[in-house]
Amino acid sequence: MIREQQKTDPVTTIGQELSTLKISNIQKDALIQTMGEQLAQVKLELIQLKGGGI
Repeated sequence: MIREQQKTDPVTTIGQELSTLKISNIQKDALIQTMGEQLAQVKLELIQLKGGGI
């Protein structure tokens, strides 16, 4: 009976959806950070190739 209540309880459903969205956002943030780091590395390499490095 408790499981049936949890399945239909809107608060539980919203909580689960919120948790899923939070996890998704954390994954997106990590991906954005990684891509930013890779972009910075590529820019540095480009500067070095152009002769701007030491």
